Amino acid sequence: MEQLLSVAGQFPTAIYSTLLGIVVIYWLVGMLGIIDLDLTPEADIEADLDTDLSSGVGGLAGLLLTFGLSSVPFTLVLSIIILVAWLISIYLQIYVFPLLDGGWLSYLLGTLSTVVIFFISLPITGFLIRPLKGMFDSVETTSSNNLVGRDATIATGKVTPSFGQAKVLNEGAEILLDVRCDLEHSLSMGDKVLLIEYSKDSHSYIAVPFPEELS
Repeated sequence: MEQLLSVAGQFPTAIYSTLLGIVVIYWLVGMLGIIDLDLTPEADIEADLDTDLSSGVGGLAGLLLTFGLSSVPFTLVLSIIILVAWLISIYLQIYVFPLLDGGWLSYLLGTLSTVVIFFISLPITGFLIRPLKGMFDSVETTSSNNLVGRDATIATGKVTPSFGQAKVLNEGAEILLDVRCDLEHSLSMGDKVLLIEYSKDSHSYIAVPFPEELS
């Protein structure tokens, strides 16, 4: 363990170690309900993909399309890219970088390897997320078509007009949905709510306190 930490803290692996640390903190904080984990495919990126297909592939959307990184939440894709890049960098740090003599050439090659590692991780990530694409497509379809009028349980510390998530049981499986509420309602973790409307623009539901007469 000490050897792994030592290797992870050396240049250039330290760059991906830092990014991986940020990713881990992001997911831990999200699971605690402090921030909103966006687990739906990015609408803006999907729109960019459509535009790029009609006018030539380029930019971020083109990069995602080229390596098969679309149709999966961007936060998840980015997290896997960083993890894969970190693992590759660890391997190089142990078996390749020690062969260099050190000095400015070592730092130059280390910097270049950071970029190369990133691009190597893209097709690997595309392969790894391939089984996940259908799952998120089905979650998005289920979210938009079938869950209005259902009850759910708030999973984040609070719900605002721009933040919040809730758990709902659908066909025996518990799924996590983005929800929003008006300022007049105060919703917090554990509250039972009713999903009354689906917003295509924000890929989220409008939630209200569950009516007592339906309890």
